[in-house]
Amino acid sequence: MKPQKFTKHIFLILGFLTLILVYSCKSQKTDAERAEALDQLEQFITDRDFKIDINAAFPFNTNATREVLNNLMRFNGNTANRINVNGYDITFKNDSIQGYLPYYGEQQLSSGRYNTDLGIEFGGVPKDYELIRHKNKDALVMKFTINDDRDTIETYKVFITFFPSETADVNIVTSHRNGISYRGRVIALE
Repeated sequence: MKPQKFTKHIFLILGFLTLILVYSCKSQKTDAERAEALDQLEQFITDRDFKIDINAAFPFNTNATREVLNNLMRFNGNTANRINVNGYDITFKNDSIQGYLPYYGEQQLSSGRYNTDLGIEFGGVPKDYELIRHKNKDALVMKFTINDDRDTIETYKVFITFFPSETADVNIVTSHRNGISYRGRVIALE
């Protein structure tokens, strides 16, 4: 009988500690503070004098690309699912957007660029530009379509999710290759 009482006390204590932990981890920002942070982020983005410094790439992996990338990245700390990168960015200045990003994945349609730089490179004024607030997250979503700088038939649909923590997730759907995602920091231009 005593072991059952001891077990009940342990469960009560664990339940109480769990409630304390859940309550202490609850977000401390109010709805007004979150709305204000989103308003500030929206103002910053609409000024469009910033860049996203890309620090990670997340390729869409098929079995073939996963096998190749895991073999190539075996000793450098990267995996086929997440590749650390540096020196790449997307720059927003006035009405134009310039981007140069690495590409890891499979090409679906021929474009004649098999032996050249296969990165994603675009620049100019985007088409179908839209900036909206995300319905479920404290974030802003930018959508636009833009053509490749070197291959006039390849187009990119770009979806960028901006967070008040000065980070951004970039998803690119391309007309000739598998999609790819990136993550980076949002930095104001001087």
